[in-house]
Amino acid sequence: MEFADFTFEKQKVVCYGLLNNAGGTTTILNFSSAELADEFRATFLEDRDFRIIRNDAQLICLADYDTVMRRSDGDPRVRCLKYSRDFMMGTLAHAI
Repeated sequence: MEFADFTFEKQKVVCYGLLNNAGGTTTILNFSSAELADEFRATFLEDRDFRIIRNDAQLICLADYDTVMRRSDGDPRVRCLKYSRDFMMGTLAHAI
């Protein structure tokens, strides 16, 4: 499980990246409002080569985090705060 957070239009967005057993990757972006999720999708995710599912203020992208965020690189409305590829690995290891 990966974890990242960033700000978009000065609002915090929390993201989780999940790798499934079939080898696919899913990135889940959690916005503070459905309107902000719609704006991010229209600005950075239109015409992409991966499926996007919207669930209220959440965008579920069937792609890895780097691919999802590629078009937002350098945009002043997006500011990365934290990224960890090893998030929760210790916690998950204790559950096994």
